[in-house]
Amino acid sequence: MIDQKRKEKLLTNIRKLDSYHEIQNLMGRLTAALNFQRREEILSYFALEKDDVSLEYADEGVFEGRKAIEALLDDLVLHPNEKGYMLDMQLTTPMIEVADDAKTAKGLWWCPGISSVHANEETKALWCWGMTGADFLFDGKQWKVWHLHYFRLIRCDYKKGWVEDTSMINRLNTPLHPLSKPSTYHNPYSPLSIREGIPACPRPYASYEESDKNWMLSKDKSR
Repeated sequence: MIDQKRKEKLLTNIRKLDSYHEIQNLMGRLTAALNFQRREEILSYFALEKDDVSLEYADEGVFEGRKAIEALLDDLVLHPNEKGYMLDMQLTTPMIEVADDAKTAKGLWWCPGISSVHANEETKALWCWGMTGADFLFDGKQWKVWHLHYFRLIRCDYKKGWVEDTSMINRLNTPLHPLSKPSTYHNPYSPLSIREGIPACPRPYASYEESDKNWMLSKDKSR
């Protein structure tokens, strides 16, 4: 006879395992939508009904709320059905922690990628690698992205590589978008940079608290 505590623990583990699988598929679909420049599909994976839903992309700033995220995607998703354009981002090393209450989750993926873009009437091949961290919400029916942060590591000419070409890792001297807030963290590779263990891997947790919001930026690896 299974006692009540063991039964509850078993049910919790099953819910968390199912959620892990669903979150993996959610992020896979979102990445495919980005690769194929499907703006509306990308939006559909975010918890847009939440006022604090957010998307932070490299050093473009933090875009919080539906209107701000839509504005960022208007700048990022520019090449649907364009001949010669290609973006191919991958998701590797999934590190996902579902809360014990199965209402929220935290995830981190390393994201190697390549791209081809048109510049000065020629097609240019690029490396584009980084990491993606995210918080997720379960809305009662499905998992949605709550906060997402893409941490750029390299973006450079394919032939020159990341040591010779550091021209694309930072914004040029242009102002942030009017709907964005300052970036929380941006430390791409350059020959002069020192890498840190950021973003952090998620740790097991019972339920989401306000203090969890900056878990990706934690330098404390002891817990």
